[in-house]
Amino acid sequence: MKIVFTGGGTAGHVIPNLAIIAELRKIAGHAQIFYIGSKSGVERELVEKIGVKFFPIETGKLRRYFDWQNAVDAVRIPVGVIQSIHRLVRIKPDIVFSKGGFVSVPVALAATILRIPLVIHESDLSPGLATRLTSRFAQKICLSFPITQPGKKIQITGNPIRSGGDAARGKRFLKFANQKPFVLISGGSSGATFLNTLLEKSLFVLAHKVNIVWLTGRGKLPEIEALENVRIFEYLDAEYLDVLAAADLVVSRAGANALFEIAAAGRPSVLIPLPAKSSRGDQAENAHFFEQNGAAMVLSQESAKPHDFTKLVVWLLGDESRLAKIGAAAQKLAPIGAAERIAKIILDVANK
Repeated sequence: MKIVFTGGGTAGHVIPNLAIIAELRKIAGHAQIFYIGSKSGVERELVEKIGVKFFPIETGKLRRYFDWQNAVDAVRIPVGVIQSIHRLVRIKPDIVFSKGGFVSVPVALAATILRIPLVIHESDLSPGLATRLTSRFAQKICLSFPITQPGKKIQITGNPIRSGGDAARGKRFLKFANQKPFVLISGGSSGATFLNTLLEKSLFVLAHKVNIVWLTGRGKLPEIEALENVRIFEYLDAEYLDVLAAADLVVSRAGANALFEIAAAGRPSVLIPLPAKSSRGDQAENAHFFEQNGAAMVLSQESAKPHDFTKLVVWLLGDESRLAKIGAAAQKLAPIGAAERIAKIILDVANK
């Protein structure tokens, strides 16, 4: 059996695929797995690291706002479809699995043209444009949030995530010299400019009170004075789950993958979602769902001023009971077994 995965641009569209691939290797070791993704995204590095054959294509981002790049991307998308057709004809897969995002659209369309079964997954509470475009062609649509009634085509699977973080190993990696609680601040693999700016303005005050782990995003390391109890990284791969497991508090955007990894680790969090004016509003919806379930505190970007942000973080880290309550509520939302469920759906559709 041959299975093609697609999805990329950011780690949030790749890491879930890696979790599913790991499950497929456990339950269907005979399957040959391939990956089609963008030439410039993070997916090639992450996929080839686990020994999966990677095929690059041209991709174009699907924007909802005016940008001169739209004209260029309007050409890249059909080129990507043609390239995907060639890749799929060469591979001859039994099924294509799409994790979504603009990278996946040409591959999903090519699979439809070639009549290759398609299974897709949507991480966020509301479907993105890529999901809406490709869902009509899919044999199965897997969802993360339990908001839609399951049916013949729709399956509530949860969000596939990595697992296995070790708090003790995370603390050894960070090597903090004191026993102060630490806050992990992350804007994802590509970083969040707003969070980086907010922390730069808050850093020296916060650093006097707590330990800080700051993930800036690739290519976004700040030029600041080194501080003994601050650890700054562009991105963490293998070490991330250990650091997450050790964190006393997490400050994050509200992409679904980040949220469900925080939930699986049982960590309390402050979520600062990307505002609706800068997105389709999916992060705000995700964050609201977690807040409604007592699994996070939400701070709007408009309200996240350095003084108030610092005050909130210090206050939370001083209230162990509240942190434990939020962390326990988060863990109840953890998508246990999601990767295995999706792997079995892929195999079932492929066998049919």
